[in-house]
Amino acid sequence: MRKEQGFEMKNKQPSWVNEVIQPYVSTIPPYVPGKPVAEVQRELGIKKAIKLASNENALGPSPMAVAAIRKQVLGAHIYPESSAPDLRLKIAEKYSVGSDNVILGNGSDEIMQMLAHVFLTTQDEAIIAENSFSMYRIVTRLFGAKPVFIHLKSYHLDLEATLDAVTDSTRIIFLASPNSPTGTIITKKQLDNFLKELESRKVIVVFDEAYAEYVNSPKAANGIPYVSKYPNVIVLRTFSKIYGLAGLRVGYGLAQKWMIDLLNRVRAPFNVNLLAQAAAVAALDDNEHVRRSLEMNSSGMAFVSSALEDFGFEVIPSQANFLTFAPTLDAGMVYDELLKKGIIVRRLASFGMPSYIRVTIGTESQNEAFINKLRLIINEKK
Repeated sequence: MRKEQGFEMKNKQPSWVNEVIQPYVSTIPPYVPGKPVAEVQRELGIKKAIKLASNENALGPSPMAVAAIRKQVLGAHIYPESSAPDLRLKIAEKYSVGSDNVILGNGSDEIMQMLAHVFLTTQDEAIIAENSFSMYRIVTRLFGAKPVFIHLKSYHLDLEATLDAVTDSTRIIFLASPNSPTGTIITKKQLDNFLKELESRKVIVVFDEAYAEYVNSPKAANGIPYVSKYPNVIVLRTFSKIYGLAGLRVGYGLAQKWMIDLLNRVRAPFNVNLLAQAAAVAALDDNEHVRRSLEMNSSGMAFVSSALEDFGFEVIPSQANFLTFAPTLDAGMVYDELLKKGIIVRRLASFGMPSYIRVTIGTESQNEAFINKLRLIINEKK
């Protein structure tokens, strides 16, 4: 192993730091990502690990996006257009909205932070499903606001309980459909009733649809039509999942112009880089890559779900590109043993579900490797 050169860096926090930082900063939990392949291979001496922890597209990036990146890479020394007009226009055309109804982010996470920056103060509250994406609570606490957690109901977001939790201090409600880590959806009927009840309230509804392209239920709500009807709704989507561009960090939001104008006031300049802009524009035209991704996910979902149920595990039906399950064995032990065998999944303790594991649907060979290693663990522990 290469030895690092240089001097030993001291790490002594000055005694006065806690007097000058915002008091709520120390309450923010660090984001816990899935383990990277390189880290697992290095630490455990595994030659080829399989990562099924972060819901990435196992087919890789759109080939058309890769070609666009190669074409643009020689211009990487030049700043991109800060407002990314070509990408915003492409997204606007796809959803029949105006370019001024589109905001771009360095991943949709950044747009969540913009929303918190604009709408949350230390006097405000944000309502969040208890078992959901951790960035909702992180951005809420980042601006000193109070997260109010709602229990799931049969693994679904409980919209009735969410409405009951709304107070005069509520400024943002985060809704995810499909929800991660459960993969469950909000139906159109549920969302219709929910938004009608909120019409007279001073509340922003953030409808996170990161996995929208995978949904095949006819009952599922599509958030985009609600943007024109409700001025307090913003819909978030991403290029990280089905388009396979997670490493480039491109997310987008659709909302009425007044909200986009406010978000642009706190958006960092050049927040979506040159290569990401070019790749995302091209990916939107790559219908074949989307078709193959959906086909792979559908067949893989059926195989993995059936195998897990055959093991006697509880499996939550999913409308995304992952499955969450409760093994009959200790979840922490199963996670550790899979890791030793080169399979990286996601234990859900950080999501408030310590008895559950989430696994991304991969390629046929990856899915088979996961099930085979899991079967070995079950047999070893008998």
